[in-house]
Formats: sequence, structure tokens, C-alpha cells
Amino acid sequence: MAKYMSDEYVAQVQAALMADPKWVESTKSFKSSIAMSVTDLGQSYLLAVDNGTTTFQKAAPGASAEFSLDGTYDSWCKVAKGEVDLQAAVLKGQLRFKGSLPKALMNRDKLTRIAEIMKDVPKEF
Repeated sequence: MAKYMSDEYVAQVQAALMADPKWVESTKSFKSSIAMSVTDLGQSYLLAVDNGTTTFQKAAPGASAEFSLDGTYDSWCKVAKGEVDLQAAVLKGQLRFKGSLPKALMNRDKLTRIAEIMKDVPKEF
């Protein structure tokens, strides 16, 4: 089992997204990127979607992306365990969001699906 927010874990999330018919269909005409940073560990990952193809890999801290979510390992764990959903974590200030809020709201179903897949991939904390 992969450690949460490790390179092995994000590779498994990428594979799970690409194997999810609902995800692939919903992203056929979609292009975006999301930087996810674990601030207290100095880890950053970039999830990129390009017309149905999704990659999720390690990135330099502060990597350029259309959206970014930054938070402590503990905050990310709460989302992964289902203790708080992604939207609530942002609204409560547990995760810091940067990007176009209207575009994020318009694509909330895609962002929610990423969080669901991340929650479902087996992991250890």
C-alpha cells in the first residue's frame, strides 16, 4: 500500500483516473491543471488534464497551474479520510485555493471526482 501523497500514491491516482470511464468522458473536451502542495512537507504535485488524458506527478513547489490547492499534510489527510470534503476544506481555510473561482465552480463535478478517486485509492497515512 502506498503512503498518502507519495510518488507511488499519485501514480496510482493517475491510473485510477484514466481507468474511470466517468472521468475520461467528462474530460474529453477539457484542459486544465491543478497544483497540489503539502506545505509542511515541501511536496508539490501537478495534476494536468488535456482532452481526456490525465497526468499526476511530482512538481517543483510553486509550479505554474490554472488552480492550486495548498495545505498541511494533516489537512490533506482529513480530505482523504472523508472527514471533510474538498469544498468544505477550502471554505474552512484548511486548504488554500488559488485560481478562478467561477471556473472552479463551473467544473466542481470534475474537482469533486478527483477528490473521490484520491479518497478511494488504497493508502497508508
